[in-house]
Amino acid sequence: MIRLLKIELHKIKSNRTFKVLATLYIIALVVTSMGVMPFLQWLKTKFAEFDAEQIDPTMLPFYEFPDIWQNLTYVAIYFKILLALSLIYSITNEYTYRTIRQNVIDGLSKHEFIWSKIIMAGFLSLVSTLALLVMGLITGLIYSSEVSVALVFEDMHFLAGFFLQLFSFLLFTQLLATLIRKPMMTMGLMFLWVVIIENGLFIWSQVKDQEWILPLLPVKSINNLIQLPFKKYAFMEIQDYIAWTDLGLVILYGTLFYIATVRLVVKRDL
Repeated sequence: MIRLLKIELHKIKSNRTFKVLATLYIIALVVTSMGVMPFLQWLKTKFAEFDAEQIDPTMLPFYEFPDIWQNLTYVAIYFKILLALSLIYSITNEYTYRTIRQNVIDGLSKHEFIWSKIIMAGFLSLVSTLALLVMGLITGLIYSSEVSVALVFEDMHFLAGFFLQLFSFLLFTQLLATLIRKPMMTMGLMFLWVVIIENGLFIWSQVKDQEWILPLLPVKSINNLIQLPFKKYAFMEIQDYIAWTDLGLVILYGTLFYIATVRLVVKRDL
């Protein structure tokens, strides 16, 4: 496993597109995790200019333990597209420049090749989760009105949910990249499926009250693992836990993406 990860890390050293997209992803995580309070403070000054000092956006408990874990993970998962694009370029480059064929000639089996990509997806997901953990602890300790060991560790399971969400979506991305092999076409298909097809079916299911269709939409099912938390600040009921059915769907789709990708790589000519 370590050997395959080292191979992938060596490859991305010379992949400028991957490094640019990964850097943008890191910046997005930092801004999301640590930029909310400065933004709320800026809003407070704007409200004060309009003689509305009684409105204090900084009172919004975004960074309060234990709410911070659901808040951060819900927002951060929207930036997964940047990591997905970086993996698309990484995988499609293997076919464009025939490096996959050279890897096999040099002794890497097809199974090891696809496992190297899966391990890389897991590595990126793990690093992202650890980054959120660190930034969540920093901002929570700074801004939370009450800090205790119990509060800090409460609801940390959302970090595990974030890891699983990101990893499953990257497996979906790998499947598309392996299927299409062309970066622009892969991104076009991903956009078509995620933005148009799944969103269209989701909107139709809401209008027609056909909730049964949601489990059939893989990306929506993945995104549904961590529910929108901010309605609670308007005294509305939310799902402040990860449901077992949602967890099972994400694991199921991740497994299907893995199986389909392995079969594509093994059965196809290089």
